[in-house]
Amino acid sequence: MQARVFHIKACHNLPPESNWREQLIGLLGSKPRRLSRWCELGMFGALSCLKKSGQFQLSGTQLLGSQLSGSQLSSEVSLRVYSEYGTITATRSALEQACESLPMPFTFMQTQPGQLFNALGTAIGWHGDGYSTAYCDRQRGELALLYSFAQSALLAWVDEELELISRWIWLEDVTPNTNTNSPNENSPNKNAIIEWRAIDSIFQTSAAARWLKVDAEHNIFEAY
Repeated sequence: MQARVFHIKACHNLPPESNWREQLIGLLGSKPRRLSRWCELGMFGALSCLKKSGQFQLSGTQLLGSQLSGSQLSSEVSLRVYSEYGTITATRSALEQACESLPMPFTFMQTQPGQLFNALGTAIGWHGDGYSTAYCDRQRGELALLYSFAQSALLAWVDEELELISRWIWLEDVTPNTNTNSPNENSPNKNAIIEWRAIDSIFQTSAAARWLKVDAEHNIFEAY
């Protein structure tokens, strides 16, 4: 596959703290209702990432857009979510209920990963392209994410087993036409030469990293 170079607009890859649900209420301005834990976990990571981008900031108890109209995320930004276990807690509950009768409607709804995109769309006025994907091989899953969008995307790894994970990164494609050692004309430092450092995962980028690259051999690098 062709190498791609991205500008890292923001990333959130810290483990959720014990009070992550309270933090989510603070980001949303209200308590989420009838969402699965997996969906709430995804919401928490996504809004935390958007807050770090500088285009969204906290004002009082609600997430408000400072550069975008209202609190909207551009529909040109794609959302891609990788998960190994998906909505496993809600799925177990639905299966237990199905042993006795039909699953309760809201229990069944919580088994659907697409609930996350609807909830995020409602929270930040986003109406773009989004989907989730499941892989047992994380590296293959990450590569699928990196080649799944054209220009700009929020990419995520969300899981509630074996540990709570909600890691998000906002990437914008700046792949140059010829020389992958320097960003293209859309980069803020188009004349700079970038020194790349190999990393194991797109969700392990350091907080100071500004660029991410995947080469033709599927190796992943970050740069400052």
